[in-house]
Amino acid sequence: MDHLTTRIAMRLVTDEEHGQELHVDWSYRTDDPHAITLDFGSYQADAVWTLSRDLLIAGMHAPAGEGDVHIALYDDTRMLIALGGSDGIALLAAPAEAVERFLTATTRLVPPGLEHTRIDWDQGLKDLLAA
Repeated sequence: MDHLTTRIAMRLVTDEEHGQELHVDWSYRTDDPHAITLDFGSYQADAVWTLSRDLLIAGMHAPAGEGDVHIALYDDTRMLIALGGSDGIALLAAPAEAVERFLTATTRLVPPGLEHTRIDWDQGLKDLLAA
């Protein structure tokens, strides 16, 4: 298996009483082992965020992130993900257990610290020089 995709129900938090449930496809590919993509296509076409797998793993243990992405656990049952952009900040809540299962599955495919063994450095250099 060289990829993994799972759908996780997340909640777009709009205020304390309101929110919107989103079905987000979380994907991981062994040929891009540092990245996890979140595809919000069921909510908004072409809405895809790429997050660092290391950042998500760190966020399972302590608040993590800087810049446009911040992650923290809330009451040990939910992972909060704040995504910042030109239109503002979206706060999303995901079941921590589902995220942890997904991250564990990615580490079975490519253990942390061995990501460099899965990157096609020659192709990356060709792509860079062709740009």
